[in-house]
Amino acid sequence: MSAEQMHEFAWGIANSKKTFLWIIRSDLVNGGSVILSPKFLSEIKDRGLIASWCEQEKVLNHPSVGGFLTHYGWNSMTESLCVGIPMACWPFIGDQRTNCRYACAEWGIKIEIDNNVQREIHCT
Repeated sequence: MSAEQMHEFAWGIANSKKTFLWIIRSDLVNGGSVILSPKFLSEIKDRGLIASWCEQEKVLNHPSVGGFLTHYGWNSMTESLCVGIPMACWPFIGDQRTNCRYACAEWGIKIEIDNNVQREIHCT
Protein backbone atom coordinates (compact mmCIF):
# COMPACT_ATOMS: atom_id res chain seq x y z
CA MET A 1 0.00 0.00 0.00
CA SER A 2 1.10 3.58 -0.41
CA ALA A 3 2.06 5.79 2.53
CA GLU A 4 -1.12 7.83 1.91
CA GLN A 5 -3.31 4.70 2.00
CA MET A 6 -1.61 3.67 5.25
CA HIS A 7 -2.24 7.10 6.76
CA GLU A 8 -5.93 7.14 5.77
CA PHE A 9 -6.48 3.55 6.89
CA ALA A 10 -4.85 4.26 10.26
CA TRP A 11 -7.13 7.24 10.87
CA GLY A 12 -10.14 5.22 9.77
CA ILE A 13 -9.32 2.73 12.52
CA ALA A 14 -8.78 5.53 15.04
CA ASN A 15 -12.04 7.23 14.10
CA SER A 16 -13.97 3.97 14.52
CA LYS A 17 -13.40 4.17 18.30
CA LYS A 18 -13.26 0.34 18.35
CA THR A 19 -10.66 -1.85 20.02
CA PHE A 20 -8.32 -3.57 17.58
CA LEU A 21 -5.20 -5.60 16.93
CA TRP A 22 -3.31 -4.43 13.83
CA ILE A 23 -0.43 -6.50 12.51
CA ILE A 24 1.81 -4.26 10.41
CA ARG A 25 4.59 -6.01 8.52
CA SER A 26 7.74 -4.02 7.82
CA ASP A 27 7.18 -4.34 4.05
CA LEU A 28 3.58 -3.09 4.15
CA VAL A 29 4.27 0.35 2.65
CA ASN A 30 5.56 0.40 -0.92
CA GLY A 31 9.11 1.74 -1.12
CA GLY A 32 9.26 2.91 2.45
CA SER A 33 8.86 2.15 6.08
CA VAL A 34 5.74 2.27 8.19
CA ILE A 35 5.46 5.57 10.04
CA LEU A 36 2.54 6.20 12.39
CA SER A 37 2.15 9.71 13.73
CA PRO A 38 2.42 10.44 17.46
CA LYS A 39 -1.08 11.95 17.27
CA PHE A 40 -2.47 8.66 15.90
CA LEU A 41 -0.62 6.61 18.54
CA SER A 42 -1.97 8.87 21.28
CA GLU A 43 -5.52 8.54 19.92
CA ILE A 44 -5.47 4.72 19.98
CA LYS A 45 -3.29 4.12 23.06
CA ASP A 46 -6.03 2.63 25.27
CA ARG A 47 -7.79 0.54 22.64
CA GLY A 48 -5.29 -0.47 19.98
CA LEU A 49 -2.45 -2.96 19.86
CA ILE A 50 0.02 -2.77 16.99
CA ALA A 51 2.54 -5.55 16.37
CA SER A 52 4.71 -6.82 13.52
CA TRP A 53 3.66 -10.46 13.85
CA CYS A 54 1.14 -12.70 15.60
CA GLU A 55 -0.03 -16.29 15.59
CA GLN A 56 -2.92 -15.60 13.23
CA GLU A 57 -4.73 -18.86 13.88
CA LYS A 58 -4.75 -18.24 17.65
CA VAL A 59 -6.01 -14.69 17.17
CA LEU A 60 -8.79 -15.78 14.82
CA ASN A 61 -9.91 -18.40 17.34
CA HIS A 62 -10.18 -15.87 20.17
CA PRO A 63 -13.81 -15.19 21.18
CA SER A 64 -13.34 -11.41 21.18
CA VAL A 65 -12.50 -11.22 17.46
CA GLY A 66 -15.41 -9.71 15.55
CA GLY A 67 -13.86 -9.29 12.12
CA PHE A 68 -10.72 -9.75 10.08
CA LEU A 69 -9.22 -7.43 7.48
CA THR A 70 -7.10 -9.62 5.24
CA HIS A 71 -5.18 -9.45 1.98
CA TYR A 72 -7.05 -12.67 1.21
CA GLY A 73 -4.14 -14.97 0.57
CA TRP A 74 -5.09 -18.64 0.59
CA ASN A 75 -3.97 -19.36 4.17
CA SER A 76 -5.61 -16.25 5.64
CA MET A 77 -8.81 -17.01 3.76
CA THR A 78 -9.06 -20.64 4.85
CA GLU A 79 -8.11 -19.92 8.48
CA SER A 80 -10.82 -17.29 8.72
CA LEU A 81 -13.41 -19.46 6.98
CA CYS A 82 -12.70 -22.35 9.35
CA VAL A 83 -13.53 -20.26 12.42
CA GLY A 84 -16.39 -18.29 10.85
CA ILE A 85 -14.94 -14.80 11.27
CA PRO A 86 -16.44 -12.10 8.99
CA MET A 87 -13.85 -10.77 6.56
CA ALA A 88 -13.05 -7.54 4.79
CA CYS A 89 -10.74 -8.18 1.87
CA TRP A 90 -8.00 -5.87 0.57
CA PRO A 91 -6.04 -7.85 -2.05
CA PHE A 92 -2.65 -6.67 -3.32
CA ILE A 93 -0.88 -9.36 -5.37
CA GLY A 94 -1.01 -12.85 -6.83
CA ASP A 95 -3.80 -15.20 -5.78
CA GLN A 96 -5.24 -12.61 -3.39
CA ARG A 97 -7.26 -10.89 -6.13
CA THR A 98 -8.59 -14.17 -7.52
CA ASN A 99 -9.49 -15.49 -4.06
CA CYS A 100 -11.20 -12.22 -3.20
CA ARG A 101 -13.28 -12.07 -6.38
CA TYR A 102 -14.33 -15.71 -6.04
CA ALA A 103 -15.36 -15.27 -2.40
CA CYS A 104 -17.45 -12.25 -3.35
CA ALA A 105 -19.02 -13.42 -6.62
CA GLU A 106 -19.43 -17.13 -5.91
CA TRP A 107 -19.71 -17.46 -2.14
CA GLY A 108 -20.97 -14.01 -1.13
CA ILE A 109 -19.00 -14.20 2.13
CA LYS A 110 -16.91 -11.06 2.28
CA ILE A 111 -16.70 -7.37 1.50
CA GLU A 112 -13.90 -5.84 -0.54
CA ILE A 113 -11.91 -2.69 0.15
CA ASP A 114 -10.72 -0.90 -2.97
CA ASN A 115 -7.56 1.19 -3.27
CA ASN A 116 -9.41 4.48 -2.74
CA VAL A 117 -8.88 4.36 1.02
CA GLN A 118 -10.40 7.21 3.01
CA ARG A 119 -10.59 7.66 6.75
CA GLU A 120 -14.31 8.40 6.84
CA ILE A 121 -16.51 5.59 8.06
CA HIS A 122 -19.59 4.84 5.99
CA CYS A 123 -22.09 2.29 7.25
CA THR A 124 -25.14 1.19 5.30
